[in-house]
Amino acid sequence: MEIGFLGAAGTVTGSKFLVHNNDTRILVDCGMFQGFKELRELNWEDFPFDPRDIQAVVLTHAHLDHCGALPLLVKKGFKGPIYCTEPTLELTKIILLDSAKIQEEDADYANKKGFSKHSPALALYTTEDVERTLPLLRPVNLHTQFEIGSLKVCFYSSGHILGAASATISNGEKSIHFSGDLGRYNDPLMPAPEPPAKADYLVMESTYGDRDHSPKTSKEVLKECILEIVKSRGVLLIPSFAVGRAQNLLFEITELKRDGEVPAQIPVYFNSPMGHEVALLYEKYHPFHRLGSGQFAEVMSEVHTIKTAEESRALNDDKSGPKIIIAASGMLTGGRVLHHLKAFGPDSRNIVLLAGFQSPGTRGFSLLNGAREIKIHGLYVEINCKVIPSDSFSAHADRSDLMTWLKQAPEIPKRMFLVHGEPVAADELRKRIDKELKWYVTVPRMGQIIST
Repeated sequence: MEIGFLGAAGTVTGSKFLVHNNDTRILVDCGMFQGFKELRELNWEDFPFDPRDIQAVVLTHAHLDHCGALPLLVKKGFKGPIYCTEPTLELTKIILLDSAKIQEEDADYANKKGFSKHSPALALYTTEDVERTLPLLRPVNLHTQFEIGSLKVCFYSSGHILGAASATISNGEKSIHFSGDLGRYNDPLMPAPEPPAKADYLVMESTYGDRDHSPKTSKEVLKECILEIVKSRGVLLIPSFAVGRAQNLLFEITELKRDGEVPAQIPVYFNSPMGHEVALLYEKYHPFHRLGSGQFAEVMSEVHTIKTAEESRALNDDKSGPKIIIAASGMLTGGRVLHHLKAFGPDSRNIVLLAGFQSPGTRGFSLLNGAREIKIHGLYVEINCKVIPSDSFSAHADRSDLMTWLKQAPEIPKRMFLVHGEPVAADELRKRIDKELKWYVTVPRMGQIIST
């Protein structure tokens, strides 16, 4: 077998791994590149393979950096099945349609305002492209082996977001275990990741390979921020991923209010139509998380869901506080949260809480590193509000979690590969694994092909 590292190699984005065995070629994930402009521009380039030669895609979970380029793959000729868990299938439908809609809206807005360098500005893919992709999605149960040509595949829970999975791929003689994105052992909603399956080769993420998360819990961070905006009568703006992060935030804010740790009357606005759809899936697929039937519906009953653009604009026009606004996207790369940042960023009474990883090249990364002006829709916006970064909300395993997961492996792999991490994070984790476990570890380059 061969593994081609075509994305998420030397970076945290654009996950794509090509597995080639005899006459069978499958793709593990097909993610969109995000972050720096030179990475985003890769989305517009041809795939380094012919999509018509790919028999199937094995999709680990529904975040854009893992599923976001599927419509491009189909647009270029792919016609095979896309295998994933049932919750991932439902989430991918929502996320891809939302992605296409945002791209179309952003292109229309850029053309209307004339700030794009391209004339006309175009969406990377359209709603029609997504609609041709969705019928290819095929649900598979965890722990159920299925065949793709000469290869056999099996999913295991990775605990990252709803339905997220690791995947083992075998040709009968050799096997490769792909971790996907691994969740945390103390996540408020998601179960702990299952241990790695027995495999000859291991491909593991390394997003937080060089550090541990803060010992301060996400609930403690939220409590401090909420009490501060109560005092200032300001706005707590939380850019959030609509899948996973937003649901955790809503759950913990609701718990804080119910327990009397913050004032119960503070309104919480959830400005993500996609996130609302995702919340409904949390209720439908409650066996995939820690809550029981009906519990997440109770959480949502205490939240003001913003659905229309008119409601979103009205929220921006009302500068009174205290109030909490949660909106996508989590790294401030697009969506309604940008309009909220324009409205509330200049006011020193307010707080922007960066609740998780901010990829280099994003607006969130700029704020994280102290930028006091952010370019939004072609104009620079002054940032006078307080910016609070916290990795306590992360859905990714940290360095200690990753080492704990590895130590549960049933046997030592012949070789392992660290992906989905910035160069420093991946290399620091490589050195730690080498020191503590004495395993043969490689950090592959983008585009590298390795024979097993």
